[in-house]
Amino acid sequence: MQLSDIPGFFGLQSNRLFTIQTPMKGRSDLVLVDFQGTEGLSQIFEFHVRLASQDPNIELKKLIGQPVTITLQLTDALASSEERYFHGYVANFSHLDHDGSFTVYSATLVPWLWMLSRSRDIRIFQEENTEAILAKVFREYGKIASFEFRLSKATKNRSYCTQYRETDLEFVERLMQEDGLFYFFEHAKDGHKLVISDNSIAAKPISGRSPVLQYTKGEALDNLAVVTSFQASRQLESSSVGLKTFDYKVPHARRFVSGGTEVNQGEVPSYEVYDYLGEHGFPDSDRGEALTRFRTQALAAHSKVFIGTSTSRRLLPGQYFELDDHYDHGAAKAEDRQFLLTTVTHSGTNNYQASEGGATYQSSFVCIRKKIPYRPAFTIERPSIIGPQTAVVVGPQGEEIYTDNLGRVKVQFHWDRLGKRDQGSSCWVRVGQPWAGRGFGMIQVPRIGDEVVVIFLDGCPDRPLIISSVYNSANMPPWVLPGNATQSGILTRSTKTGNVNTANAIRFEDKKGSEEVWLHAEKDQRLEVEHDESHWVGNDRTKNIDHDETVHVKHDRTETVDNNETITIGVDRTEHVGNNETLTVGGNRNETIKGMENLLIALTSTETVGLAKALTVGGGYQVTVVGAVNTTAGLASAEEVGLSKTSIVGKSYSIKAGKVFEVTVGKSTFRMDEDGNITLKGVKLLIEGSGPVEINGKDVDVN
Repeated sequence: MQLSDIPGFFGLQSNRLFTIQTPMKGRSDLVLVDFQGTEGLSQIFEFHVRLASQDPNIELKKLIGQPVTITLQLTDALASSEERYFHGYVANFSHLDHDGSFTVYSATLVPWLWMLSRSRDIRIFQEENTEAILAKVFREYGKIASFEFRLSKATKNRSYCTQYRETDLEFVERLMQEDGLFYFFEHAKDGHKLVISDNSIAAKPISGRSPVLQYTKGEALDNLAVVTSFQASRQLESSSVGLKTFDYKVPHARRFVSGGTEVNQGEVPSYEVYDYLGEHGFPDSDRGEALTRFRTQALAAHSKVFIGTSTSRRLLPGQYFELDDHYDHGAAKAEDRQFLLTTVTHSGTNNYQASEGGATYQSSFVCIRKKIPYRPAFTIERPSIIGPQTAVVVGPQGEEIYTDNLGRVKVQFHWDRLGKRDQGSSCWVRVGQPWAGRGFGMIQVPRIGDEVVVIFLDGCPDRPLIISSVYNSANMPPWVLPGNATQSGILTRSTKTGNVNTANAIRFEDKKGSEEVWLHAEKDQRLEVEHDESHWVGNDRTKNIDHDETVHVKHDRTETVDNNETITIGVDRTEHVGNNETLTVGGNRNETIKGMENLLIALTSTETVGLAKALTVGGGYQVTVVGAVNTTAGLASAEEVGLSKTSIVGKSYSIKAGKVFEVTVGKSTFRMDEDGNITLKGVKLLIEGSGPVEINGKDVDVN
């Protein structure tokens, strides 16, 4: 259409091949001059239209984002209705030309799903399947978001799914590709609906009384819907897919799956696509086989396509038609003549007089055999996080430590504006330790409020891993810096409700001349040595025990003090020796007992004194022997009693002296010698007897 032809174009839009409905009314009403556009499976459609108006001053923003409907008249004898609709929203509106009496504008129409490309977000979804996540994102767009799921199976549950710096459109399309879902749009006069499906085999036929389209080479009458060209095209594709993953909950499981496309590509080598999906790429072999199947089916669906043109105005992606009378397919059975439309391109010009003459419409299309399952190609890469981030450890209110049997914790990322800084802010995140073995290694569980450094395995936002922690102005180092820069070590915190004064600690002081190792146990300390233990102290050692000490040596104990030893016991001391005790004192020994001493010997007691022994008793001295008493003096024995001495013998009393036995009391003497002489001397001698007194002897002299 030439610009000079447009003045007669205005007026009623009836009897035209194309009409358009926009919010503009009156002098600003718009009529469609021509349009072209492409729609396809898992593809955002775009319709580019030229519009004419008598108003040269339409504000461009009045039409931006507004709904527009294009109506296409159906003249097909097999059509079941008289009209077909293309509905979309204006994404671009431009002023093209003006000649003084009319103005030409251009507009680009897109689906409501395109609006998702205008929003970019960072957020986390947890414990939801793909369908629920998609629906949640769609509903954020209000009333324009018309959608329907036509699924044969439930979608994958995603325990932790991150949208990271992706547009909403990139995010939902990525999830659909990962789950083998495809989408297309169904149009009505007042809107269009997004349809999401996982089964192209169940596709509907194109609208009308019959899905059959006849092949007619060359041009055809306008009211005859035919296929005017139809050619096959084969693309060399990879023929198999192998996928591998790792599950740290089942570390010894072999998580590898593979599958082929089952497409005969001729005499060509087999090419494999092998990919490592990172940790938890799939939880079991069933899910792994499904992912492999999605990828191989995508390869198969794109390895052979059919390209054609048609006069039919009923072609719609996601529906199928049946080809008839084609030279290469005419003899094939019906199943092999049914083709699923994957892409349709429309182009047309309007009639600018009040008749249909001069209007044109042509469509081209790409399709695959309907019996071949369609899957979208994997075109959207998962976002990658390059480099580490920091996050804050979180958990339930009132807790200070929140972990599980693997020592994992929950975190809140700084970019997460939806998290509530509790146990729901993230998945369980593993914590890297300096050493982790099978029941051995090192462990330190980050505590709630700690700022930790997080990396992402393979850069995947869904696979966080804590590698360390850092200090900040709220969490300062345990020792004041830089004043204590020479100190290093570990200072823990008692929990719950601990403070700076309640902690276990080990600290190393490396200042030259002041080197020190400080060990502090806030309550108990337990030291276990399976075999030998050695201690060496180069100088002094001081040990203070505020309460009791118990030492248990199950075998021998040897203690050597090279110089002096002083032991001070404030109250009592009890010493128990189970068998023998030997005490050797190299020099003198002084023992002072300020109270009483009780010595109990169950059997015998032997005391040997090399030279002399002196025993001084300040008061009384009593020796009680239940049996006999034997006293032996090698040389002499002397006994001195200050006042009196009494000996009581129950029966007999015997004294035996080898040479002389003498008793002296003042001036009186009684002496006996070995020769039998008995001498009794005294100032006065008195012999008294209550009975007779008898003196017998060879000679008796009385002087």
